[in-house]
Amino acid sequence: MYNCRKMDKPAFNKNLKETADPPRMIHGIFNWCDRWCERCSHTRHCTVYQTAPRRTNGNADDFCKSLAALFDATMDVLKEQAQKAGLDFNALQDMDMANDLERKKYAVRNNSCLLLAKQYGRQVNKWFDAFAEKEAVGMEIRLQDPMLSDCLEVIRWYQYFLEVKTARALMSQKEEEEEHSTACDSLGNAKAVLVSLERSIGAWGYLFQKITEDEDPVLAILVDLQKLCRQVERQFPEARNFIRPGLDER
Repeated sequence: MYNCRKMDKPAFNKNLKETADPPRMIHGIFNWCDRWCERCSHTRHCTVYQTAPRRTNGNADDFCKSLAALFDATMDVLKEQAQKAGLDFNALQDMDMANDLERKKYAVRNNSCLLLAKQYGRQVNKWFDAFAEKEAVGMEIRLQDPMLSDCLEVIRWYQYFLEVKTARALMSQKEEEEEHSTACDSLGNAKAVLVSLERSIGAWGYLFQKITEDEDPVLAILVDLQKLCRQVERQFPEARNFIRPGLDER
């Protein structure tokens, strides 16, 4: 059910501007996170979270209207920022961004990191499908273990996130190389991938201990996750040293 904070366009505009630069906000904290706001301890520092509609109780129409108002307000703020920077906002909209994105996707689609991430997404589906068929009743009993339930949720959350963030890191790396710019977005996304991999490996490790009759398939997944981890580290050797604003501590 939905019940977001009901705000019209002026209210959203005011909210966006008020949360854009107060001392408590950490610039860029949302750029390289895992988008799991419900499990994040930094939401009070995040502009994206603070300006997003909330979904709890209510009706879907209110939520959709709030999203529309948020879109309009965001576009207004973007136009203001473009004007301050001396940019033609309409010209920016006319840029052929789609073709550029497709070109970058083509350049990275056969990268070993991305192929392994895609393979992992398929492996997860196969495992859950096979296990559901064998252990429908047993799984209900097992899910009474809160840690197991959490681990399954972690696995599902990062299942496709790894592929998306890996692709983003690779495309950013390509862009940085072409523009001879300092690596930043590529390392931030690669760091998010490595953190997500570690959490996924931990979750599968718990399953490996608890579901002993399914050790071989889980072990195969763990091996492939470790392969992906090593490949990402080779592709982005400085990623582990990258400090994501608000998320990593030295």
